[in-house]
Amino acid sequence: MRRSIQSPQRQVRLMAVKLTGTGTAAISGMDAAQMTLTDNGTGNYTLTFHQPYGASDFIVAATTLTDNTITRVSTKTVNSVIIISENLSGTATDAVMDIIIIGSDVADRY
Repeated sequence: MRRSIQSPQRQVRLMAVKLTGTGTAAISGMDAAQMTLTDNGTGNYTLTFHQPYGASDFIVAATTLTDNTITRVSTKTVNSVIIISENLSGTATDAVMDIIIIGSDVADRY
């Protein structure tokens, strides 16, 4: 028995920025104009997307190993992501990090 496969196109969207948390917090890179940065305090940053994703998606945030910092995603929604950076003792610290957000503009998962 033959059936047609029905699936919306995934409409994958990728954004990449460099977040500089040292000094005056700022984002740079080709996709910096696609979001706004809020500095919530030492080592705590919110990126708000100008165009929300269809579903809460995948975020990768990384700092260089020589910074002795750990970067993690605290909260993510279709509209924004909160990123935390800490030193190896668990104390909040400002850092420079690379962030990649990969997602779909379609809410359907399967």
